[in-house]
Amino acid sequence: MQSHLIQTTTNNILKSISEFDDVNAIILKDNTLAKKLNVSRTTIRTSLKELEKKGVIEINDNHKVVVRAPVETDYFDTSDGVSSKEEIIEKYFLDLINHGKLLPGDKFSELELAKSSGCNTITVREFLIKFSRFGLIEKKPRAKWKMVKFDEKFALELVEFRRILEMSSITKLMAMPTDDDVWQELAELLDRHVEVLAEVENRYTELSELDRKFHFIVQRASGNRFFMQFFDVVSLICHYHYQWNKGDELERNKVALEEHVAIITQLLAHNTSGVLTAMETHLNTAKKTLLRSAHGLE
Repeated sequence: MQSHLIQTTTNNILKSISEFDDVNAIILKDNTLAKKLNVSRTTIRTSLKELEKKGVIEINDNHKVVVRAPVETDYFDTSDGVSSKEEIIEKYFLDLINHGKLLPGDKFSELELAKSSGCNTITVREFLIKFSRFGLIEKKPRAKWKMVKFDEKFALELVEFRRILEMSSITKLMAMPTDDDVWQELAELLDRHVEVLAEVENRYTELSELDRKFHFIVQRASGNRFFMQFFDVVSLICHYHYQWNKGDELERNKVALEEHVAIITQLLAHNTSGVLTAMETHLNTAKKTLLRSAHGLE
């Protein structure tokens, strides 16, 4: 069964298609849909494959053409995917940050966020007040907010906390049985990294999704609910502050992808010392990157 994000994205693509009178004239493009729906290209491609299975579109290499109009049975039932307005605004807001729609220095109002997310202003205000404790946003007059960055002290504390979580979790991951599904999951993730690296100049922006997937697998191995609660926050803050400096994004992402490959390769070989060494290298690189972002350096 596909995730709620894939189901929602597929439904949104179907809605976009249904807006045209002549659907046979529609050519779908990954980049255009990703920007319009505020999701990654990987998510778009997965959703388009779902539509190909349903017979709505035909995919021939990079050429994607609509072959028939959507019908009601093409849509996923997402009624149980999100259970509350609080979850809706949280997911919507975090997606804006993760996909670079809200950058450091940007200002926004509670009303704007309420309209774009489909939530009421009270729900939005309560969420923002609660979220502000992470130090990424600050309150401004007249129900407005500003995206901010943290200082070096905050960055160092975050890096140290992340190191404790990651090193503890990856040790437990290495102790998992060799027939556990996680090893197949890691093998598939390694293949995806290799594919992206082969076309890294065009696909380096896919790091964010792969990075979250990789570190999620590591943290999940901890079996600790508190580790998992902090995982999203740590991941979000790190990637948010990388957005300050776009100058070396290609090279930075390439290095991160290569470091992931090194770690996963050692994991699949069940080489404990190799895993720990590769993980230390990766965390040290992340520390340097985060500190550069905290200083606002090029």
